[in-house]
Amino acid sequence: MIAANDIVRAVKVIIPLLSEDDTSVMLVHLPRLKERLTHLSACFSNNVQHSIAVKTNPHPAVLEQLVELGYGLEAASLEEVRLAQEAGCPGSKIVFDSPVKTRAEITLVSQEPQMLVNVNSIEELARFPQKVQCTLGIRVNPQVHTGAPEMFDVSKNESKFGVAVIERTKIIEAALSYPVSALHMHSGSQMKDLEVQRGALESLRDLAHEINAREPGKISILDIGGGLPSESMQDETKMKAYGSVVTEVFKKCSFTLVTEFGQWVHAEAGFALSRIEYKLEPNRLFIHLGADFFMRDAYTKPRSFPLSVWNNSGEEYRGEKEAFDLAGPLCFAGDYLAHGALIDVCVQEGDYLVIDHTGANTYGLWSRHCSRSVPSLWAWDGEKMKKWSHRQTINY
Repeated sequence: MIAANDIVRAVKVIIPLLSEDDTSVMLVHLPRLKERLTHLSACFSNNVQHSIAVKTNPHPAVLEQLVELGYGLEAASLEEVRLAQEAGCPGSKIVFDSPVKTRAEITLVSQEPQMLVNVNSIEELARFPQKVQCTLGIRVNPQVHTGAPEMFDVSKNESKFGVAVIERTKIIEAALSYPVSALHMHSGSQMKDLEVQRGALESLRDLAHEINAREPGKISILDIGGGLPSESMQDETKMKAYGSVVTEVFKKCSFTLVTEFGQWVHAEAGFALSRIEYKLEPNRLFIHLGADFFMRDAYTKPRSFPLSVWNNSGEEYRGEKEAFDLAGPLCFAGDYLAHGALIDVCVQEGDYLVIDHTGANTYGLWSRHCSRSVPSLWAWDGEKMKKWSHRQTINY
């Protein structure tokens, strides 16, 4: 198991490589990424295809790594489908889940052999031809609450996603009337209550059985989505517990299962550095990563990122700590990474703030507010650094 402080060597390597223009950088920690993927696969049986959510980290080099390691990709837009294809992902491992597919997009993807295309409504099914080369699925809203935060809860009764499971007859008739061979559900990000999720899985399974009772073999694939929050690999994992739930629910079934995890895979597999530009009284630090990189954290509830401070010689401060507010670079009052974060009292202008666990929903959510350039992205393989992309100017 990778040690909790395993970024020390990586930080020592990256700091001397930074130029004056590198006021901040993003990094992918490949050993952590591979460890998490290995653990994900080990938690589930062999009949599960894991397609990782592109939106969580859409950098092309990251997607190529996932594909090289044998994982699929889940796309929420046609643009993400193209990113998946450019990364070399085979069509049979691509899932397309956009809730607003245009007729032109449907024409394109319906001809993609074995690509799993999940419709968001029964009305959307009418846009597909009667003969398709893709694998067609219906998204079902299980109408449960698994403890996901309100903003990320996609399975409430009034959700905009999927056909409510209470519309059972309509779903069954639609599956029998169209070239449907899959059912899909996703209960929301950051699920907490696995017993509620167990009930949702059972309802999807039973719905598939009911369809197959009318037409044997009609439904062969169940896409159960993703939704687990990030967690440390140092303890017994929630992913292991969830894998056991999935195994129990489907132990007597022959369905191929598909998952769509994102944050759980990526969050701890990335970190970032920002130069500290100003240290002001009373205990406020201004840095170069704010709501542009941490959009969800600025606008919702900030995550408690592990923080450390390093000087520009690559040495970490390990002295007394005080509470500091960490202000970002954008021109609005809410641009703070954290309030009252414990930071070494010796911190000075020109030092680097190291922010761990930043691999998910950061690069993919980069904001163009204030038109600041996107930092370079580097990959750490456990021995050396490789620059995967240079600093990019925002284009309009």
